[in-house]
Amino acid sequence: MNFQPEVGETIRLFGRKYTFSKHPAVEGIDIPYGQEGRQGTVYQLVDEQARTLHRYVAFKVFRERFKSERQIELAKKFQKYAGGYGLSACLRSVIEQQSHEKLVSQYEDLQYSVLMPWIEGPTWADILLEERALTREECLQIACTFAYIMKEMEEAGLAHCDLSSSNVLIPYLSKEKVDHSFADIELVDIEELYAPDVRKPPVLPGGSPGYAADYVRDGVWTANADRFAGAVLLAEMIAWHHDSIRIEKADDMSYFAAEEMQKKSERYRKIKVVVQDTLGEAAAELFTRAWESRNLKECPSFAEWFSVFPRSIKEVVINRKQAFFQAKKQPTSSLLSVESLLDIASTFEGLGNKVAAQREYRYIVSHFPEKKAVVEEIKLLLSEGKVNMEPQRWDLADYLEAANQMEKLEEWEKALLFYARGAQLPSIDFATKEELEIIVEELREKIRARQQVITTEAALQKILDEKQKKPEAPACVPNFSGKTKKQGPFLMERVWQFSVKRWKLLLSLSCAFLIGGLLIWLCNYTAEKKWRELIQKGTEAFTRQNYIEAEGFIRKAMDQKPTEDLYTKMATIYISRGYHEQAIRYLEDLFYEKKLSEKNQEAHYLIGRAYFLLNDFSNAIPYFEKARKGEKSIYEQDVIRDLVVSYARTNQYAKANNMVHQLKAGDLVSKAFIANLKGELFELQGKDSEAIEEFKNAVALHKGNERYIKNLVDLYIKKNKTNQVDDTTKARTYEEAISLMNELLKEDFTNIDYLNRLGQAYYDYGLYYEAKGNRRYINLFQQSLISYNQIIDLGIRNEEILLNIGILYDKLNQKVKAESIYKQVLKEYPNSGHAYFVYGLFKLKEKKYKEALTMLQKVVQLNQNPSEAAIAKERMKEMKAKKLI
Repeated sequence: MNFQPEVGETIRLFGRKYTFSKHPAVEGIDIPYGQEGRQGTVYQLVDEQARTLHRYVAFKVFRERFKSERQIELAKKFQKYAGGYGLSACLRSVIEQQSHEKLVSQYEDLQYSVLMPWIEGPTWADILLEERALTREECLQIACTFAYIMKEMEEAGLAHCDLSSSNVLIPYLSKEKVDHSFADIELVDIEELYAPDVRKPPVLPGGSPGYAADYVRDGVWTANADRFAGAVLLAEMIAWHHDSIRIEKADDMSYFAAEEMQKKSERYRKIKVVVQDTLGEAAAELFTRAWESRNLKECPSFAEWFSVFPRSIKEVVINRKQAFFQAKKQPTSSLLSVESLLDIASTFEGLGNKVAAQREYRYIVSHFPEKKAVVEEIKLLLSEGKVNMEPQRWDLADYLEAANQMEKLEEWEKALLFYARGAQLPSIDFATKEELEIIVEELREKIRARQQVITTEAALQKILDEKQKKPEAPACVPNFSGKTKKQGPFLMERVWQFSVKRWKLLLSLSCAFLIGGLLIWLCNYTAEKKWRELIQKGTEAFTRQNYIEAEGFIRKAMDQKPTEDLYTKMATIYISRGYHEQAIRYLEDLFYEKKLSEKNQEAHYLIGRAYFLLNDFSNAIPYFEKARKGEKSIYEQDVIRDLVVSYARTNQYAKANNMVHQLKAGDLVSKAFIANLKGELFELQGKDSEAIEEFKNAVALHKGNERYIKNLVDLYIKKNKTNQVDDTTKARTYEEAISLMNELLKEDFTNIDYLNRLGQAYYDYGLYYEAKGNRRYINLFQQSLISYNQIIDLGIRNEEILLNIGILYDKLNQKVKAESIYKQVLKEYPNSGHAYFVYGLFKLKEKKYKEALTMLQKVVQLNQNPSEAAIAKERMKEMKAKKLI
């Protein structure tokens, strides 16, 4: 089964749950945040459990021809290089059948895929593509950092072996300049990394266009492999601040065109002049040496490149590197002593987890043979049959559960032992390891702080004890005269006398108290007003779908005065942003801390809704049931709808149907709701005809309801693509779908979702008439084109929409426009097999067989869609058989 993730979809890797995040550059359409590369696609996953590091991770899924068991070996070998400056991508964990049997059985594509840190920031290719202007200082900082990283690698005997603009990532230019998790420049796509202890890859890239020397044809794998490409990248980085360099670049991926490499072209002369003006004659000479080289050894070393940068820039680079290593904590879980391991094993026994205890005993016997007394004692246990010596897999959950128990008992030292031991287990991935090491460090700080408090308390107690030993001074001096002092006037009389004498003072005090009271009231009124304004601004931002801004306002309001309503508002924001697991933990913690009432239906619904969106329907159901209890709420219909669907998704159709039948329809809106619910149930059971009738009923009863209309339109389009519908019905349902979507667009004419559905309906309807030879298809294709162009006008561009526009231009016989669009798509998505497939078929239809062959060969080479690759092979075979090529 092909792996095609959706936004919000969850995946469990190495025992942690991750969520596919939404592409930040695409609005209106949910597209997973993925970046196409030569070897595969890198997706961004969100780990809501992560405390600090690695909240985002990169998940690289290789294409078929790049999948290899070698990835396991590379992950182990690269581990020691991951601590190098700029080589964070070496920190990786490989998905294997053995550890992810269910996942790999379902999606064969995921075998040998890799989990890595997600490194935020643009690539150098992004800078080129956007023609992003940089200052002279920024250019020198970036170039000097790159030269330094390459120098360090070269001196360690390492080389990237596939350097290009797309493989140089620049966190230094990231919008998120908040920490030192990564170097200012990081190298990615390091699968071909040269290292003394790594086996040579079976296939090597031949060098990227615009960065490969003429003498590098088949790829190189040596310690000097990066020198030519690195020199070109350095020249680009040094000169990029100059307007002419940005304007006159050859294409979106490099300054030089592939055909002008090592030729004294106008671009070469221009960049050499700018390099000299920026960094001096020595830098220009280094670039000339590389450009005129006949082999890689003739190219200057990166140490030579680093030496030509100004001292001030070099000092900044080295200082930032030192700050990076200072901020990046070294692993805290060094090997535990035998005594600590015995303590862990005995605690496991005390908790009743004998299996985990036995694992620790076996580990001590095999790893500490020098501790003879301890080993003999354990062997004695073994001989008595108390320890099972069968090999068992390490289970991190045992250690986390034990640590949690110890924390509850406030036995922090033991909790620390379990977290530290968990960080050493061979079965965990890099993200979990670093999170555990952070927890260990936090616990150590907690223990140190507690010890400090205990020490301080002991010191204070000592002072107190010493004071108590000294003779105390008498509390008062007794009157030995035997005389009693004369008492003054009675209390009321004295008060009256004081009032008469001090009336001005009392009047002033009364005024002061009155003014003070007014000021307090005014402050409270102003604070309340500001609080309500924050809530209003947060609500308005949420309505505009600006969730980050909304979260900021609601958080400020909560700081001022937290309420249950604000807690649920915050959870709603988390869910809207796709942070479903965070919303669940947030609300469950509030229930635990008694900050939310157990009767809060909205909070229960939101937890259920978060589970629902994670497709975890079995966990969603109990919360939906709690949300239904008590008085009716504004969430009632949502709860019932989601609960019915949850029952159906867990194959509890009897419960789902029973709930629907129990609903009472007092008015048209209620009847529509029930009809739509029945339709959704029918659709889940594969009963499309019955579902259509119910959706039609819902639309008729509650006109203009977006959910009901979308359900009906989607099912019309889906069913019309099958052979189960006659021609008359097809034409009628297409007309109805188009009419319904146009009605929705009257209310919201900029809605991307509506425009996309309308474009699809027009296109499918056009295909129906085109197949029948009815020229009505021309008008329908034109209408579809209008819908898709409206999406483009609204600032939404993606591969699918652009290809649809190209296909429509082709259908309307506007060949030049179609080809222009296809070229544009390939420029923006150079590794899209689907784009090559569509363009290849276009070339074939235009009888441009040579160009078609090139495109179809690319489809087979990329092999992203097996059915398209098979069709491409068939078309190439036909062309050869007919001697067209």
